[in-house]
Amino acid sequence: MTVKTFVNNVLVGHAVGIVAGLIPSALLGEICKALMNQIPVFGMIYQLVTIFMLAVPLLIGAAVGFKFRMKPIPMVCVAAAAMVGSGALEFTPNGVMINGMGDLVNTLVTVSLTCALILLVGDRLGSFEPLVMPPIVSVIGGGMGVAVFPYVHAITLGIGKVVNSFFTLQPIPMAILVAASFSVIMISPVSTVAIATAIGMEGLASGAGNLGCVAAAVGMFVGGWRVNAIGLSLSILLGTPKIMIGALVRNPKIVTPIVLNASLLGVFGALFQIKGTPISAGFGFSGLVGPINAIHFMEGGATAANLLILGFVYIVIAFAGGFFFEWFCRRILHLYKPEDYGADA
Repeated sequence: MTVKTFVNNVLVGHAVGIVAGLIPSALLGEICKALMNQIPVFGMIYQLVTIFMLAVPLLIGAAVGFKFRMKPIPMVCVAAAAMVGSGALEFTPNGVMINGMGDLVNTLVTVSLTCALILLVGDRLGSFEPLVMPPIVSVIGGGMGVAVFPYVHAITLGIGKVVNSFFTLQPIPMAILVAASFSVIMISPVSTVAIATAIGMEGLASGAGNLGCVAAAVGMFVGGWRVNAIGLSLSILLGTPKIMIGALVRNPKIVTPIVLNASLLGVFGALFQIKGTPISAGFGFSGLVGPINAIHFMEGGATAANLLILGFVYIVIAFAGGFFFEWFCRRILHLYKPEDYGADA
């Protein structure tokens, strides 16, 4: 087991778990919310996809264990440790409370430490593995995740403070910096939703953050459609570009056209007054959360003019900028090859 293989297995499993957990909510969440008051069955579906989203740490642990070709007992132990280390569970006098998906960065750290522990143990437990492995992993693996959580979570909060400092600037510079920052964060293990809610991103800042996430999704889709299967490419566009974490780690230069497109979208977002809420700031095209929230803040509501503005910004500018900057960086600047956008998932 080389360091490169270890890191790649963790990153790919991490991305697969996130995508599997978020896709149902991304595709059905907003539709169900809009229809649940009229048709009760959509309320039940909304609850189901929300619960699936809350299980992301478990899915990450299972996916990472699968990438390491672990046997069932070690695999589910990694999943359990990931849930513990995510920080999503909080004990209160009234019971256990779930705080969303927790900190995905600490989930990444926890599964890395737990997988390293399991690899060190290997087959030494023999027939005692079902009896001994779970206590070892729950106490040591999960314990390590809990121990490092305050320090790792401080990184997420620190990034949020940096983004928060942009709010003192004029609208256009602020929108450019926020959009560019969120376009990179969207492809990293850090949760854009966690940052946006932690610092209370609203108004133009939220709209810029959402457009940055759109730039990330469009950029990874445009760059990877030649080398990735169509289903995977659509998962990146309509779900989450976090599935491309591995590709970004291997070649960070592929983020250049995404940042440029995000900056362009930030300008248009400020000019057309694209706004949002702390929740919508962390989503791209997923479930149309960004556009639906943006139209609520536009004068006159869902008028034809407002719909045209949103279509112009979210589709025309986003894809035109995505294709142009990808072509410019690849053909003119020669920063990367199309194969660099290949996903392992």
